[in-house]
Amino acid sequence: MKYKLTSQQIASKVGEEFVILNHNKGAYYGLDEVGAVVWNSLEAEPQTLETLCEAVLGAYDIDKETCLEDVEVLLNDLISEKLVEVTQ
Repeated sequence: MKYKLTSQQIASKVGEEFVILNHNKGAYYGLDEVGAVVWNSLEAEPQTLETLCEAVLGAYDIDKETCLEDVEVLLNDLISEKLVEVTQ
């Protein structure tokens, strides 16, 4: 399963973080530095949970299990806000 950004959003990098606008809701969201690593990876191309976690592990010193859990929670939050969607 891969994840990709939806067309319902526009994002801008502010320092090391991202600010995202959901067009349909008119709501803003912020991602911290770790979230920005995930977002940057998704901007490049659709990614699996594992490849997103590899990008985070390359930037931060955390264990893989924690990374997988945290990235999955972030993806689920982004999906629920219609900023990210599942693709094949």
